[in-house]
Amino acid sequence: MERFEEYDFIVVGAGSAGSVVASRLSENPKWNILLLEAGGDPPIESAIPMMFPTLSKTEYDWNYQIEKSDTHSIYAGGWARGKALGGSSSINGMYYVRGNEADYDHWEALGNPTWGWKDVIPYFKKSEMNFDEEIADAFGGYYHSKKGPMGVSSVNSDDPHNEDIIDAAKELGFKFLRDINANEHIGFNYAQRTIKAGVRDSTATAFLVPAKNRINLNIVKNARVLDLKFNENGEVIGVRVNIQGKQEFVAYAKKEVILSAGPINTPQILMLSGIGPAAHLQSLGIPVIKDLQVGKNLQDHPVITFFIKFDKSTAVELPPSEVLKQFIGYLTERTGYLLSATTVQTLGYMNVDNTSSLYPNIQTYNALILKGQKDLIKSSMQLYGYNEKILEFVGTLTNDANLMYITLALFDEKSRGEILLRSTDPLDKPRIFANYLAEKSDVDSFIKAIRLQLKFIETRAYKKHEAELIRVPIPECDAMEFNSDEYWACYCRYMTTTSFHPVGSAKMGPDSDSGAVVDSRLRVRGIKGLRVIDSSIMPRIISGNPNAPTIMIAEKGADFIKEDWRNVGPTRITKG
Repeated sequence: MERFEEYDFIVVGAGSAGSVVASRLSENPKWNILLLEAGGDPPIESAIPMMFPTLSKTEYDWNYQIEKSDTHSIYAGGWARGKALGGSSSINGMYYVRGNEADYDHWEALGNPTWGWKDVIPYFKKSEMNFDEEIADAFGGYYHSKKGPMGVSSVNSDDPHNEDIIDAAKELGFKFLRDINANEHIGFNYAQRTIKAGVRDSTATAFLVPAKNRINLNIVKNARVLDLKFNENGEVIGVRVNIQGKQEFVAYAKKEVILSAGPINTPQILMLSGIGPAAHLQSLGIPVIKDLQVGKNLQDHPVITFFIKFDKSTAVELPPSEVLKQFIGYLTERTGYLLSATTVQTLGYMNVDNTSSLYPNIQTYNALILKGQKDLIKSSMQLYGYNEKILEFVGTLTNDANLMYITLALFDEKSRGEILLRSTDPLDKPRIFANYLAEKSDVDSFIKAIRLQLKFIETRAYKKHEAELIRVPIPECDAMEFNSDEYWACYCRYMTTTSFHPVGSAKMGPDSDSGAVVDSRLRVRGIKGLRVIDSSIMPRIISGNPNAPTIMIAEKGADFIKEDWRNVGPTRITKG
């Protein structure tokens, strides 16, 4: 087994968090940083916003599957996670949503000092370069920055359906919100996305590219970390890593190892190394180094999708010349629908359980697929992990009309999942128990959200488009009265899937929290030389897409490290 030179810090994972951590730590020229990424460079398609659905089920995706269940996700099961520089920020939908002040004040109330809203907003702003001056300059610049490394743009096509969705929302009493990341959180808005100059701005392009020539930052691709290395005192001193699937090396850290491998890989590495639930580790014959609730507290925003036909009598297929025009327009001027995830980019935020609340518990994605775009709707649904039966059905829906698909995401999921090891082989994918809809209240919230969305079909704005609800063929549900609560509960059981927002599997919390894996400075409890800095640490999932919060966590975590090592000598531990 070969070995690397020693580094001050080893960062595992160059994703949404790890790229930020490594870049920020390498700002200190006295420190040597090793960044290990299991994937390689993202493909050129990653840069083009419209192409992101095509990246799932490829070599740039870990291609995780959740465990089979007879109560949820019966027609779905895939969990796409990025496996490339930038991680999931290189394959995701690029939405820039922070959640709200109540999310972070709740974290602090759970016993995590300095994680309240007033403490985290400076770190959101630290990473942000917002190109929309109206948004950036509002409220005296309190909410946004134009000086950070990561581009954020308000990107929308000129498709008139965008305005129609907003008009329909207004008919139902919802406000148009210019900025969902400011002081109001209930309403509809046009998405902000991590796009710079018309191309995706992942954490790799925003944080690693500017740092790539620093001689103290060594980025190693196709480097799969297998487990942690300890000395005789139980302190973490490095990692065991396989390079390109061919040769194992040991890399040593003089100060710390930082796990930023994400909410699935981080708990896997911890448990393979003997840090995790004692009974589970013992059942696999893994010596227990520290009994912690690793892999528990797994949360996601479960989603359901349904479909509405639009413009049946007027929809026309884009002729090849128009498709070519769109490509040329994007390549030469960064215009056209290739700049968007679909031709519409409208998000909605509502609270179906407490209509007087200031904060949402449902997010809606509204996406329009034009007539004849069979491949686009199928790739979009494949991204959600739906099976061939659903893919073939939705592929027929654009034969004679435009197709609006609405995805409802539940923010305040009460159910919890967990991650367990499949075996002691680091190359075996772990077992993921999403456990969606385990709590009946989650189903009830979805049904309320569906009924609210169905009201859109009756608005003037939708009626002019001949809006028509599509009934997805599900034999077990079709036996029930259509549009009854019983029917929609059945529909949820079959169609619930992931919004690609897993978090929480290495929970942050105080000493009094038996489920906590890391403390409020993200140090793994009872283990010296080891931190977790990624979305795993979230004690409670936030009310929005977690990419921006994960970047915030990385910015804040990097500052913790800088503060803790500011006046400490060059070495912390010996290999022993």
